[in-house]
Amino acid sequence: MYHWVKTALRDTPVLRELTLRGGSLLRSLACAEPGLYTLCYHQVPEALQERFADQLRHLGRHGDFIDADTAYERLAAGWPARDRAFLISFDDGYADNRDVAMPVLTSLGLPAIVFLVSDWLDAPPQAPGERRYMDRADVAAWLAAGLQIGSHGARHLRLSGLARDEIVSEFTRSRRDLAALAGRPVDHFACPWGVAVHDFDPVRDPALAREAGYRTFFTTRRGHTSRAEDAFLMPRHVVEPHWSAFEFEALLGGSRLRRRSDGTA
Repeated sequence: MYHWVKTALRDTPVLRELTLRGGSLLRSLACAEPGLYTLCYHQVPEALQERFADQLRHLGRHGDFIDADTAYERLAAGWPARDRAFLISFDDGYADNRDVAMPVLTSLGLPAIVFLVSDWLDAPPQAPGERRYMDRADVAAWLAAGLQIGSHGARHLRLSGLARDEIVSEFTRSRRDLAALAGRPVDHFACPWGVAVHDFDPVRDPALAREAGYRTFFTTRRGHTSRAEDAFLMPRHVVEPHWSAFEFEALLGGSRLRRRSDGTA
């Protein structure tokens, strides 16, 4: 039943919008619990550049933006009791991350991390003459802007379908190649697709990532965290650049009713 409802909401835009508009009446980012909220974007089309900027401005009214290193350090040290922070991430390394998203990030002075598929830098899955994914020059510009890169694997493969040795190769080769490009260690890994059991083994694969030298393993499990033990099963909200503010309120916000019952509003 739950799966059917999720599918219906996903495939019926009008129903989804009505549901989320209703949800935003009951939930608010102003009422969201303290912790780290990681956003997972993919493409950011030029036509949505200003909408993307508006999203970040809206989120910035309800918390700070931090980079992946700071997020890890805060979790490891014990998350501050009242701290609410956002981490902006991008998966796959689309060219519009550099062309469209990066100017917004730099103009607003916000940190972000793009999780790159290392083999795609030289052999991207695109038609000849097409520039769909970031190349080495794009990554250099991204790094020069003070933004971070992480690993999304060497070939963007589903880890659950790989043998242990293949996974180790994905982790180590991607980390090595990206570190050579960045001129510093690459400490953060985002699992392709990121759904536990279906896309990765939640016991085996985070442990192998740790052994390969990563400090985090990001998933696509919705939610937020303030716990150091979540570093190798980090939750992320997959979001879209066309979303309106009410969608962020409904999906990331805390209960307005609970806040009122606590006497805080």
